Amino acid sequence: MRTTLLKILEVALVAGIYAVLTVAVAPASYGPLQFRISEVLKSLVIWEPHLVAAFVMGNFLSNLTSPYVGPWELLFMPFANLVGASLCAWLGRHNKWIGAAVYAVIIAAAVSLMLSVILNLPFAGLFPPLLASEAVLIVGGVPVMQVVHRGIVALRGRLAPSR
Repeated sequence: MRTTLLKILEVALVAGIYAVLTVAVAPASYGPLQFRISEVLKSLVIWEPHLVAAFVMGNFLSNLTSPYVGPWELLFMPFANLVGASLCAWLGRHNKWIGAAVYAVIIAAAVSLMLSVILNLPFAGLFPPLLASEAVLIVGGVPVMQVVHRGIVALRGRLAPSR
């Protein structure tokens, strides 16, 4: 019971941090040349698969302030994060770099598709810069989140009830 409650709290905390970081750097978080610093958190799912839900919810919450708010931002993009985070968590158990890279490709493709439809821009022109941004943040964030994860584990150890 305590473990389940702690996982729910972790999901809520990470979702909130993701949303706040995304909104805090707006307008850079939205649009064809977006750079969401919050994306660096996404590789945490490699070590903490229960956080998949955090990125679905965090994406939904942060997209409430998007200039493109609507079904694409509130349904399609959270679903893309569900797929990307789930694959990252699964593949990341075998190779953290491949897991993170797949997540970056999925999000870059999803954002490119969404913006190509909404803004009537060519997908091929949107995808390369968005992939570069996602790769820098998600794949480049792996070593940073590995250190953060060690801190989380240590904190959990200190918060565990002594017997």
